[in-house]
Amino acid sequence: MGAYGMADPLHDSAVSLAWLLQVNDSQFPSGAYAHSMGLEELTQRGLIRHAEGLEAFLHQQVIPSLLAFELPFLARAHDAARREDLRALHALDDELEAWKIAAELRQASRQLGSRRLALVHKLEHVTPGEESSRTSGPPSPPPPFPTRYAAAGAPCHHLIICALELRRLPAVAAATAFAHQTLSGYCIAAMKLIRMGQERCQLMIRRAMVEVAPRIAAVAEDSPARIGWFNPLLEIASMRHARAHERLFIS
Repeated sequence: MGAYGMADPLHDSAVSLAWLLQVNDSQFPSGAYAHSMGLEELTQRGLIRHAEGLEAFLHQQVIPSLLAFELPFLARAHDAARREDLRALHALDDELEAWKIAAELRQASRQLGSRRLALVHKLEHVTPGEESSRTSGPPSPPPPFPTRYAAAGAPCHHLIICALELRRLPAVAAATAFAHQTLSGYCIAAMKLIRMGQERCQLMIRRAMVEVAPRIAAVAEDSPARIGWFNPLLEIASMRHARAHERLFIS
């Protein structure tokens, strides 16, 4: 808050940016480093052999899926989370559970979301003057929304929790953060699977974001009435990966 109790836009934007940088950091301990989301099986089957193949996969498979399904779905979840509508967010979480056909991808999404929610619950309790407020002052306020959602028995899919943790940011910022997180996740996992260095990885992420970023606003601000995406490549790869004799990643 600024002078006379009025909100300070610069302070608020700095706080929001600090939060976004922390929760979207690749070092955020959600367990994402242990998952390739089907990419490992695609490399084992020879469908992705080199960096050029990975980049084609991002542009032909991942980005279309983001624009047609994940980001519109995230926009709906973000709206429900922004309004702290627990019932609506829970319903979207249940719907996303049904969309996850492959058990391995479904379990991975729930694990990542649950771990992320557990830490978000702790982080949202950190406020200025936290130590002194524990011993004096008015009665404690109601539990924050992440705490109530964690107790609701929802599947806690990763996309839903990302919408929840970024509910105080604009929908476009939340969608951009999720897109970057998704694309960088595949690229970082790929460095363990194919011959590709960190510089190539960053260039690949940048080119992908240059393509997807200009289209995010339309998707995030005007979510279509019907959303969906059908391309079973990753689902089939994930189902095969679950029965692989040896593997580096959980998914």
